[in-house]
Parts: sequence; C-alpha cells; structure tokens
Amino acid sequence: MRRRPLLAPLMIPMLSILAAGAGIYWLGTWARTTVVVLVRHAEARSGDNAADPDLSAAGEKRAAKLGELIADVLGARKPDYLYAGDSRRAEQTAAPIANHFKMPVNLLAASDWNGLAGRIKRDHRGRTVVVVGYASSLPLVLNQLSGENIAMADDDYDSIYLVIVPTPGEARVLHLRYEAAGLRGPPGDD
Repeated sequence: MRRRPLLAPLMIPMLSILAAGAGIYWLGTWARTTVVVLVRHAEARSGDNAADPDLSAAGEKRAAKLGELIADVLGARKPDYLYAGDSRRAEQTAAPIANHFKMPVNLLAASDWNGLAGRIKRDHRGRTVVVVGYASSLPLVLNQLSGENIAMADDDYDSIYLVIVPTPGEARVLHLRYEAAGLRGPPGDD
C-alpha cells in the first residue's frame, strides 16, 4: 500500500500567502492620494460687459503669479488636470497656470459644478487637480470633497484651498492666502 502525501497542510498556507499578496496589490493600486487646489478667479473689471467681464489690472497682476505660486505650493508634484469656469475672468485666471505647466484648460459650464467633486474622486483619484472657480461654486466642491463648509466673501480673491483626499482616509483642507506678491498665512497671522 502506497502512502500519499497530505497536501492540505501545505495548500492552506500557500493560498493564504497568495490571498494576502493579492490583497496588498489591490490596496496598492486602490490607495491613492488626490490633491485638489481650489482657486477663486482674480478681480474682474467693473463696468463694460458686466455679464462676463475681463480681469481688471489688479486681477491680471494677481493671476500672473498663479502658475509659479501653485508650483511652489505643490513642490515636486505637477497638476494633471486644470478646470476653470467658462467665464472670461475664470479662463483668464487659469491661463497663467496652463502656460506655466503647459497643459490645457478644461472649461466647466454652470451645470457641471454639481458633479465635479464626484468626477475628481472617480476619474482623477491619485492625481493633482487645479480648479479655478467662483465664490458660489468653490464652497460646494470643497464641501463635496471634504465635508467642510466654508463661506467665501464676494471680495475674497486671495484664497487658495488645498484639499488632500487620501483613499482610504479623511480629507484634509489647508486654507492659504496669496497676494500678487506671494503667499501669506491665514488672517490674523500678519
């Protein structure tokens, strides 16, 4: 009578190791940190073409520094996607960022803002996204990404919100302020 070796004691540890390896691989491909930079458009010109004004001289000066400023804030990271509202002031604010990083501007219609945070989480996970928007739309996107509620004043043109969205984990928000000359801390740090 021949004895057969019992393979069950060997198979169970091998299957466990294979399952753990597959789990680690899956977690490594699923776990990503998404960085979203939310910037309000710069100051718009008042008067002519009030429905869709161009940037004012102060707004142009502020916007001109955005590409370099975002490069400083992101460090070694480079934006993968750039979104902007479909108004002149938002497009003109996004243009220096697009020029600095040599990337296209993806325009967002008014109806696109509600689904933007979901699109970022779904399609841009693990990427860096810059969004140039409005005092009315950016708080909505920030809330949908992080759960935080912010109110943006009509005259707040120097806020940048850096939203770090790890998967898995809780989103974190960093509020920065900038002037045409450079970056400064939140109010009260002067």
